[in-house]
Amino acid sequence: MRVALEFLYHFCCDHCQRWWSQADVEPQPGDQLYCPHCGFQNRIERIDTFRNALRGSCLIRPPDGVSVESGKQST
Repeated sequence: MRVALEFLYHFCCDHCQRWWSQADVEPQPGDQLYCPHCGFQNRIERIDTFRNALRGSCLIRPPDGVSVESGKQST
């Protein structure tokens, strides 16, 4: 069996706060990139792990149908 690992990076625009993902890129702090939504030129300040990135990021909305209190899918 062969296994392949894919790195998926999530970016959040400093201007419009919308986010997007890119696979198999290696961004570095200091790199500049344009937001595909609003065109703002962002500069990467740091790269957080997924667990740390969830704290205080633009990805704070729970998935549809998940109760914030229980963390369980509602029916």
